[in-house]
Amino acid sequence: MCGIAGYLGAKFDASLMRGMLDRLAHRGPDGEGEWYDPEAGVGLGQRRLSIIDLSTAASQPMHAVKNRYTITFNGEIYNFKEIVRELKVKGYKFNENSDTAVLCPLYDLYGPAMLDKLEGMFAFAIWDAQEQVLFMARDHAGIKPLYYAEMGGGIVFASELKSLLGAKGLKRGIDGTALAEYVTYLWTPSERTMLEGVKKLRPGHFMRCKLNGKKVNIEHARWYVPPQAKLLDGVPQYDRSKTPEQLLRLLDDVIDEQCVADVPLGAFLSGGVDSSAIVASMCATNHKPEQTYCITFEGAGMASEGFSEDIDYARMVAKRYNVPLKEMKVDATGMLARLPGLAPLLDEPQADPAPLFVQDICAEARRDGIKVLMSGTGGDDIFTGYRRHLTARMRQKMGVLRTPAGHAAGLAAGFLDGAKKRRAERLSGLLLADDNAFLRLAFSTNSQPDAWRLLNKEWREQVQNDWFNDLDVAIAESEGQDLVNRVLYAELFGFLPDHNLNYGDKASMASGVEVRVPLIDRRLMQFMADVPPSVKLNSTRLKSFFKDSLASRLSPDLLDRSKSGFGAPIRSWLIGEGRELVEGALFDGGIADEWFDTKAVQRFWTRTQNGQVDGAYTMLALCMAVWWYEGLMAE
Repeated sequence: MCGIAGYLGAKFDASLMRGMLDRLAHRGPDGEGEWYDPEAGVGLGQRRLSIIDLSTAASQPMHAVKNRYTITFNGEIYNFKEIVRELKVKGYKFNENSDTAVLCPLYDLYGPAMLDKLEGMFAFAIWDAQEQVLFMARDHAGIKPLYYAEMGGGIVFASELKSLLGAKGLKRGIDGTALAEYVTYLWTPSERTMLEGVKKLRPGHFMRCKLNGKKVNIEHARWYVPPQAKLLDGVPQYDRSKTPEQLLRLLDDVIDEQCVADVPLGAFLSGGVDSSAIVASMCATNHKPEQTYCITFEGAGMASEGFSEDIDYARMVAKRYNVPLKEMKVDATGMLARLPGLAPLLDEPQADPAPLFVQDICAEARRDGIKVLMSGTGGDDIFTGYRRHLTARMRQKMGVLRTPAGHAAGLAAGFLDGAKKRRAERLSGLLLADDNAFLRLAFSTNSQPDAWRLLNKEWREQVQNDWFNDLDVAIAESEGQDLVNRVLYAELFGFLPDHNLNYGDKASMASGVEVRVPLIDRRLMQFMADVPPSVKLNSTRLKSFFKDSLASRLSPDLLDRSKSGFGAPIRSWLIGEGRELVEGALFDGGIADEWFDTKAVQRFWTRTQNGQVDGAYTMLALCMAVWWYEGLMAE
């Protein structure tokens, strides 16, 4: 696990690499390495966080196969011991204690097809000196990030966008379409970033870069397509023989494999189903965590925004499995003051306070000497943990009653307030939309027109002709599937990689801590793709099949507790003690005047404060964009 950087192109040199690695120092406090071939115009670098094989024999960049290949690698290959055995039979010689060391021989043997043999999380670059090709790849779910920029006839890449900012000639203009998508979703989907010159390698993709004279030719390809139920005559086919007991055994196999490390392991323990399941499985497979961590929140407004106290449930699990639990109290006022600094840390603005909690837990874990934490991230996206999954199920069960139910929910909203009012209004819109519109609305905080109205005139005109992202790909590829499964498929094309996994990586690696996410292992994804939606989500019970698998390990009180987000009372914050913070970011001149329609934003802010619209997260999104620019781009 680490931070990686590199380049291919005649105009780049070692001074660029050193600058990129300096900006990644937090990701790899245990070591640093650089390698160059000036004649080929290639350079690779790494900041190391040592997890597997702590010796210098596992340092990077690493050479392999008689020095034909050189690799810089970020991630973990959990099944590397199995790959070691295969490669030894083929006659390859390498450091058998290092997961990095298997990658170049595997690439030599299979080419890009080697990616399908890897169980893990990764972003890496392999230079093939014989073919003069730079091969870069990203894992199936986008757990590990990889940013790149084509410039000056070459390409630069790194684990974090901020690492690329020292490259002379980088296009620093704002991508108006990315900004519009961000205001719509509160995160930026697909390959776009807020900078027009920087892209993300998409999850489950690789790219081949070949220097051809003064130009680099780049080919992109997709190596992983998320699983879906097979269609027979347009009807999804499910495996109804699958049982919760089989799921539990598979979960234990995955946890057992993912606990490979030469350093102590810890775990998040929020008291929710996902983190509790992971801690229970770690104990069942003889990998009891050295420490677990839970956030407790001090301050008003939590109940009104749908959050509940987690600590009692976390204590329950810790006591049952005899694991240490560290309770970390968070103060609301202090969290609010930290939001401006959060935006640049994440590389891409995101309107969510949850990364602050991840950052705090990981910083504490590092102080405790723990470099690896197991997380339940992704459980909601695989096992049906969100209200949008429940709404999809409701739509199908209601049939012809869906439209009158949608109108009824809209009428009911007029008699409610707080969180209940917001949810009734949203439910109305989701019930009344057609299926494809529902899929777009399910992931949107604002409709496209509402988001566009807040932008300046130039970008409003641009995005109307330039709106296409991976959510549209997911919608097209899932045609014919059950609506619940279509939502689950779409989770993997934006919300999971570009929101949850992005902030999880950046907030944890800011303290030099690796977070592993076993619930989005490919084998679990494949298993659940074949389970009928009516079993995944039974009636109104979210994660029903997954919860049934855990019945022998977790109490009914925990399994059937109300869904609680990993968040904070943003609405009460922003119209209360955060008011001056918002108005200072958006109405005191500066970049906000260039990006947004100030009058439209002011009207929206007034209506938000008056309770006419539920606009707090949209206002936070605008602020985070400004703070991102001021913190990251002002250098």
